[in-house]
Amino acid sequence: MKLVLPILTAFALSVGCAPAMDRFEALSQIETHNNDWAIGRQQEVSRFQILPAYWADAAATNKQIAANAHPTDPAAARAVVDWIMQSRCHSFQVRYHRPPNDFEYYILWHRPACYIGRAIPRAITPAESDRATRFASLCGSGF
Repeated sequence: MKLVLPILTAFALSVGCAPAMDRFEALSQIETHNNDWAIGRQQEVSRFQILPAYWADAAATNKQIAANAHPTDPAAARAVVDWIMQSRCHSFQVRYHRPPNDFEYYILWHRPACYIGRAIPRAITPAESDRATRFASLCGSGF
């Protein structure tokens, strides 16, 4: 019985010291568990679940993305997410005079209207808040 406590304590400390993921890794983990072949209910593609319209816009306006534009290519998908999120983060920063924290970054990915000034059709759901909290935790910030 006395051995159990030190083992549990060591396990808890090792879990708490896990290295943080960057935002792209965390987003991929939350969205599809890094599944490059995932297709969502609205035909979202790639490990990041990018809507087809955004994928097409990114490929049409960015030559580097267009050259490698295949949703199953993690590097191409990451480039598309980066292209999308640069614009969203810029809009957020203009509005709030600071960059988004990790929680807000996930919501900007999943529900951008909540933070960039468009009409909000509905409040953030508890499930969305939970995913954003898990995302922030994966990034190492907890917010």
